[in-house]
Amino acid sequence: MKHITLPSGKQAKIDDGKGYHLLQSQRKAKNTDEIPYALIAELAEIDGQKLPYEDILQMSLNDVSTLLNAINEASDDKPLGKSSQQNQSLSSAPQQTQHYQK
Repeated sequence: MKHITLPSGKQAKIDDGKGYHLLQSQRKAKNTDEIPYALIAELAEIDGQKLPYEDILQMSLNDVSTLLNAINEASDDKPLGKSSQQNQSLSSAPQQTQHYQK
């Protein structure tokens, strides 16, 4: 669980997400573009209240962006046994490809 202060000053509590939450947000959204907002509604409490995703759509862009970033950060998977610095260096390493001649 994560606690953040939104740019508007509202307090948000974000639960740890599970596949169930994503499934629920997919079911509730009217189209695929609305799934991220439905996921916010599934995971976040704002000023102590769960809001329907239609209300999330009416929030300020700064607040919504902050909530989306917080959910994305919470869901970043890190391989076991490696530090985040090692993960960054691995992901930024140039990819080598082999070319074969016939």
